[in-house]
Amino acid sequence: MNQMRIQLFFILCLLLVAGLLLMDIVRILPSLSMIGLALLGISYWFKPSQDNTPIAKAPYIILTLCFWILLPSYFYSDNFPYLWQKTQLALPFLVLPLAFIKTPSLTKLKYYQVLSFYVIGVFVISVFAFINYLFHQESINQLYLESKVMPTLVSHHPTFSLMIVFAIYLSYYFYQEQSIILFKKEKIVWFSMGTFLFIFIHVFSVRSGILSLYILLFIEILKLIFQKKQFKLALYIGIAFLAVGASTMYLSPTVSNKIKNTSQDLKAMNQGESANNQSLSSRFISYQNAIEINQESSVLWGCGLGDMEDENNKIFATKYPDVSKPIIPHNQFLYYFAAIGAIGLSLFLIGFYGPFLLNKAFTKPILFTHLILSTLYFLVESPLVTQIGVAYVLTFLLLGLQQNRSRKSDNI
Repeated sequence: MNQMRIQLFFILCLLLVAGLLLMDIVRILPSLSMIGLALLGISYWFKPSQDNTPIAKAPYIILTLCFWILLPSYFYSDNFPYLWQKTQLALPFLVLPLAFIKTPSLTKLKYYQVLSFYVIGVFVISVFAFINYLFHQESINQLYLESKVMPTLVSHHPTFSLMIVFAIYLSYYFYQEQSIILFKKEKIVWFSMGTFLFIFIHVFSVRSGILSLYILLFIEILKLIFQKKQFKLALYIGIAFLAVGASTMYLSPTVSNKIKNTSQDLKAMNQGESANNQSLSSRFISYQNAIEINQESSVLWGCGLGDMEDENNKIFATKYPDVSKPIIPHNQFLYYFAAIGAIGLSLFLIGFYGPFLLNKAFTKPILFTHLILSTLYFLVESPLVTQIGVAYVLTFLLLGLQQNRSRKSDNI
C-alpha cells in the first residue's frame, strides 16, 4: 500500500507538470492533479507512512499565509464574484502545502525525472513554435511590431518565457550532474536542448524572459568566480553565451522588430502620447494606479481584493479613456499593495519567502534559482491571480521544498 502511494505521488507530480504545459488545451488537468495530490496527502494524515520521523512543518504552514491574507478582503469588498474567483485561484496555497507535509519526499532520481519531464515538455513546445515560425515568418514578424509575439502552446507568453529560462537552467544543471537521470550518455541531450532553448528564447523575444535569462547567467558566473574560484571557466562561459545571444539578436527579425516596438513605446511614453496598444506605457500606468488605489483607500488594508479590478478600471476610464484594454498592475507586489495594503503585502512576503529562508534555499541550486525567477516574475506580472502563474510558482516551490526538507522535530 505504501509503495503504491509513493508511485501515485510520482505520477501525480508528472501530471501536474503536464497540466502546466497543456493548460490551454486541457485546462482542468492542473486542477485534477492538485486534487489528486490533496487527496493523497489526506490519506497520509489518516494512515501515515512507515517512516514516522517528524519533519519540519514550519515552511509549509508559513506558505499557507499566501492564501489566508486574502480572506480579510471579504469584510470590505463589494465585488464578491471577483473576490471569489481570485480566492479560488489561490486555494492551492492552502491545500497543497498541507498535503505535502505528509507525503514522502521523492528520491533524488525521481525528483530529477520530474524536472526532466518538464524540460522535455518545454523543449517540444518550443520546437513546434519555432517550426511554425519558419513557415509563417512574415506574419509572425509583423506581430512583434504590434506588441505581440509568436503563438505557442502556452499562450501566456511572459509565463512561458520564464518557463523557458528555468528549463535552460535545468538543462545546464543536468549537463553538469554526474549521475544518470534518464539514460547513459544523456549529457549531449541536455546540452543540445539547452542550446536550442537559449537560441529560441531570443527568437521568441519576450523582454522579461531575456532579462531574466541574463540576470540568471550573471549570477551563475558570479558563483563560478566567488564560490568555485573557476575564473577562466566563468570568462569562457560568459563570452560564449554573449556571443550566441548577440548573434541571435543580430540575425533574428523578431528581435529587431521587438526593439523597434519598444523604442516606439518608450518614445510615446516620454512624449505623453496615448498608451492605447502600448505595452510599456500601459504597464507604467498600472503601477501608478496601484499606488493611487492604495493611497485613496487604505495604506494598511488596501481597497479589498474584490474591488481591485473595478478601482483600477475606474482610473483608466477617468484618466486614460483612450486605452481600450485596461490592465491590472503587472507587478505582484504592487497588486497586493493596492488590494490588501501594506499589512497584507508584508504577510505575503513572510509567507512566500519565509519557507525559502527556513529551508536555506540559497544552498539548494534548483530551489534558489526558482526563487530568483519567481521574484523576477513578480516584478513584471501578477502571476498569483492567474491559474498558470499559481501552478508554475507553486509546483516547483513545493517539489523543491519537499526534496530538500530536513527531517527533525518541529514545535509547529
